[in-house]
Amino acid sequence: MTSYVPSPDEVSAAQTSNGGWTKRQLAEWGVPWPPPSGWRKYLEAKWNGEDVAELPRQEPDRDTLF
Repeated sequence: MTSYVPSPDEVSAAQTSNGGWTKRQLAEWGVPWPPPSGWRKYLEAKWNGEDVAELPRQEPDRDTLF
């Protein structure tokens, strides 16, 4: 995971015109793709210096692989 944590203002400013965030931008912040629920609250808590667990990574269903 990256050591840089963006401020809540930086996260808001990076939002695209479509209302989302790019995969590349999220990766720079250490957020997995697709971003799990609560990722913005997670980044805000880290930015505030709180000790938080890593974000869960969604593994593809076995059925989608075959």
